[in-house]
Amino acid sequence: MQRSELISAPAPATAAASATALGTLDYLAIAGFALAAVIGIASIRDKGQSRAGLGWSLIVLAATGAITWLGTDFEFPVSVAGEGDEPRQVVEIPVLRTILELAFASVIAGITVRAIDIWRVGTGAEPLLMLQRTVLWLGIVLLGVVAVYQVHFAEDLPIRTLVLSIGGASVFIIGLALQSALGNVFAGYSLQATKVIRKGDIVQLGHDGPVGTVYDSTMSTTRILMRDGEMLVLPNNAVLQRNNLLNLDMPFRRLRLSVPFRMGHDTPPATVKDVALGVLRSEPLVLAEPEPEVWTAAFGEYAIEYDARFWVGSYRDRDQALDRVRTRLWYALRDAGLAIPMPSRTVRMPDAQEERASQTEHEERIAQAFDALAHCELFNDGSVSASERRELARDAQKTTHPATERIVRKGDSSDSMYVVASGSCEVVVSGGRTVTIPAGGYFGEIALVLRQPRTADVIAGPDGATVLRLPRPSVAPLLLRRPEIRARVGDIASERHEETTGERGTLDLVKAPIGMATALLRLVRPW
Repeated sequence: MQRSELISAPAPATAAASATALGTLDYLAIAGFALAAVIGIASIRDKGQSRAGLGWSLIVLAATGAITWLGTDFEFPVSVAGEGDEPRQVVEIPVLRTILELAFASVIAGITVRAIDIWRVGTGAEPLLMLQRTVLWLGIVLLGVVAVYQVHFAEDLPIRTLVLSIGGASVFIIGLALQSALGNVFAGYSLQATKVIRKGDIVQLGHDGPVGTVYDSTMSTTRILMRDGEMLVLPNNAVLQRNNLLNLDMPFRRLRLSVPFRMGHDTPPATVKDVALGVLRSEPLVLAEPEPEVWTAAFGEYAIEYDARFWVGSYRDRDQALDRVRTRLWYALRDAGLAIPMPSRTVRMPDAQEERASQTEHEERIAQAFDALAHCELFNDGSVSASERRELARDAQKTTHPATERIVRKGDSSDSMYVVASGSCEVVVSGGRTVTIPAGGYFGEIALVLRQPRTADVIAGPDGATVLRLPRPSVAPLLLRRPEIRARVGDIASERHEETTGERGTLDLVKAPIGMATALLRLVRPW
């Protein structure tokens, strides 16, 4: 009796332990479902990755798992005809449990596809195409469906009865309804497999049609962001069958451009070609290979037609390159004494003496600016060529200021720099101190390159000052062509920025580090 009591005594403790274990399991289940829901929401919100399908599967898994864990479910009765003389039977299908198991299969499929993508990228291969991802995901989900069927429904619902219940007619109807959609799906796979277009490619709809950038290409549609901001949505069938769809980024990005212009019959073509080729070869956006060319295109009624052909890095440089080449070509032809003929029906008799005086005044102004720039360390013979200095002198604007007159006001918006031609200028720095800039010096380089407001007042010296104002469109191409000048200006700009504002730091005159610093701050701040 005592032995019996000793043996039966631990029973209450065992029951308590079981209850404790059950409670712990409940807590673990709730924590697991909550974690799955959080990961699912994060996957849906992550716009940089295509994980929305995995996210929704995790959310469905968490919701149905929590409900069924609490013991709640409802069944859906399915009436199945018996074989031969057997009566019809009713199969109860637990809805939430079945959805839970299918969601679990979808999660496994999504994780598998993601793992394969990561492995392919890590080995240097390209990630799976959209259709390949979809087919692989469907295959794994179908395996899950088969597993669920074999475990729960194989005895009560034979596969032959199931197929007959669904019926071939319904499959045929669904196939007809999805004919167009399936056509777009296979067209999308063809576009992605052959890589006719890719995300980010610039395409043109026809030889003279609009131009846009491929925003994305899904299984059914391709979206093109047009240059004016509209979003063009095309079915993949239409993209594949569309005539004259030009991909401007394939097989390579470089693009040939053409600038037609006319010159008078009395101007030798060799002279015109020499001037035009000089412009093309000195333009940073024009590629050196293939070499630019200038062709004599036709003999017109009042002028000879020429065609300047050159290559740029991509279509993204097209508009800026055309603008620069046309602008510089006009100045270069004018400096060479070559006038571009224009058809006109007006006959005028200019005063030859007045015209000569105007031309002489124009040349004297350029010559004075040319000499003043030659005394500046940035633009002397050791830094730039005579043609580059003349290009700056042509656009320079000379102004004369009496003593103590303000030339630049602190806080003003401007994108020009100044060269002191004669006299001197004084920069008012922090604390009221002044820094003298003698003739041959320069100021305003920070505002020119970074387009920031002026950081200090600049006034004319005791004897007044004559300054040359150099606009940004005239100086920026020179800084692109001359990295040593750009570096020198950057060092001086950093010193002057520290002296006038009291802030240390190196100024990158090309990439404007303020935007980069802001981007880095956004990455590390917790809000």
